[in-house]
Amino acid sequence: MSRQRDKGTRFETAFVAYERRALGDHGIRRAAPSGSRDEGDVHGISCGAGEIVVECKDCRRYELREWLRQAEAERDNAGADVGVVAFHLNGVGIADVGSQAVLMTVDAFNALVAGGAL
Repeated sequence: MSRQRDKGTRFETAFVAYERRALGDHGIRRAAPSGSRDEGDVHGISCGAGEIVVECKDCRRYELREWLRQAEAERDNAGADVGVVAFHLNGVGIADVGSQAVLMTVDAFNALVAGGAL
């Protein structure tokens, strides 16, 4: 496994474990890789807006526009309602998942606030 892929796997695993504890939901899981029609890294999180697909990133350089585009495409591929990016902040320990960041479009944010797709 490449070093970058290993970093990504560690972050995804830490994110899933944290979300299971924080939300009390053991149905939250890492998704199996699905090739060119990627459906995101984490599934099983939902809210009033419906199913949320999470794309996890552990990269030194932030490519926010590309990450948002990827999260939206994976949301569509998975048939989910909202796509977000959870990313490891430089300088914050990977074990401190609650202090990492989540990135989403304003439309995704509005769907979460309104409790459904807009």
